[in-house]
Amino acid sequence: MTQNPDPREALDAVASARQTVPGEMKNSFSYDIAYGLCCGLLVAGQGLPTPWSALALVVSMVGLVGLIHWWKQKYGWWVSGYSPKRARWAAIGLVLVLFGLMGLSIWGKAAGIAWTPLATGAAGFVAAVVGGRVWMAVWKRELAEAGG
Repeated sequence: MTQNPDPREALDAVASARQTVPGEMKNSFSYDIAYGLCCGLLVAGQGLPTPWSALALVVSMVGLVGLIHWWKQKYGWWVSGYSPKRARWAAIGLVLVLFGLMGLSIWGKAAGIAWTPLATGAAGFVAAVVGGRVWMAVWKRELAEAGG
């Protein structure tokens, strides 16, 4: 592209970038596992005794921030889960599932059911991995449609 592009050249450059970005990203299974572990710990931590629940919250939040940092280092950018119009619904759906699981974990703690954090944490892990994959697929499709 030239220093002072004409509008057609600029639009072609944007379309090319939209097609290139998703291709640069490989579906990282290790990222999905780390994300799932952070979300599962966040959910399970709600049902743990008080000192451990606070530790689980801190570790999961630090882990999520670390994943954002790692992504930015690897790809040079970050997209909030809520900013793409259609993909945001996948993120909102995941948040609702995780909040429901957190509530179940808290209920299990109050009811004295010791295994509840294990079950809700495992469900949170699976929900995060599946939800993250769904979000990515919707976002890539949305990006491709906007460019074409």
